[in-house]
Amino acid sequence: MHVKTIAQSINDGYLTGLYRITGVIVKIAKNGEPYVSIRLSDSTGDVHAVIWPERKPLDWNPPYRNSMNTCVYASGSVNYFTSCNKNPAEKKPTIVIDEIRLATENELHEAPALTTLPRLYCPNKDVFDKLISTARELESPPLKRFVCRVLNQDQVFQRFLQAPASTKYHHSYPGGLLEHSVEVACIINNIELYRSPNEKELAIVGGLLHDIGKVRSYNNYGSMSLNGKLTDHNAQTLEICAEALKELDSDNYNLAETLRHIWTCSSPGSRYGRPTKFAIGHVVATADRISAEFGNENAAFASASTHQNLARLGQLEYCRLA
Repeated sequence: MHVKTIAQSINDGYLTGLYRITGVIVKIAKNGEPYVSIRLSDSTGDVHAVIWPERKPLDWNPPYRNSMNTCVYASGSVNYFTSCNKNPAEKKPTIVIDEIRLATENELHEAPALTTLPRLYCPNKDVFDKLISTARELESPPLKRFVCRVLNQDQVFQRFLQAPASTKYHHSYPGGLLEHSVEVACIINNIELYRSPNEKELAIVGGLLHDIGKVRSYNNYGSMSLNGKLTDHNAQTLEICAEALKELDSDNYNLAETLRHIWTCSSPGSRYGRPTKFAIGHVVATADRISAEFGNENAAFASASTHQNLARLGQLEYCRLA
């Protein structure tokens, strides 16, 4: 199966590939016939598409709202329809669907990493693009599959792209969790002391997903959720990754056990958790702290004047001399 991204398809004039449905509504055409208007999204963008009555597949029936965020295979031609309400120069592409069906597990498995992750949902497109490149640059097939299994979960991917990393401190804004996670992965990637490429990639994955449990810690308004008040996000990280870790156990048991240890080992001065047994455990913790401290400092000075050298964020005080 030939798969093209939305960006490629618009340029080529014909769409064919794997996408997520991120918008769906039934409308009435001028001839009185109902048709389906949908928005298809992937890691490169999104595009409007229509399914005319005569092309509606028999295995894709109402209620259409249940199709939101499902992964589909779709194909169709790129058209530019005129409208009396729009300037012809502002016409946007519309896909006239020839075929649409649910994507198979095998198709999603063989597709490029995170290809159906909707770029649309992420407030910071540059950070989103870095997430995609980080996943695709992994050379370990088990680790790449693991990242995709975790981040493609229906209850995870949108919140991971949009949630804050905290309520009052570092990266406490929509998309902050993703930004912090990618920063941690990038810091880890720039260290050159690893014994092997596999050890380096294990540390990168551990850093990228170390706070994935926070997708349950905050509600849609950025406030602490009941889950966040009652449970530690590290416990939620293990629960969110449980199925993917189970599959990683089969692929490479040592990789799975190392990730479990990295995400639950104690940090310096903590009362709970087992001491870190791996150097990369310290690497992930240190990279996390570096990203958090820069985030805290940026937040502290966000409203400070250009000549101000000292700023506070809660009980934290930061100084800038340069």
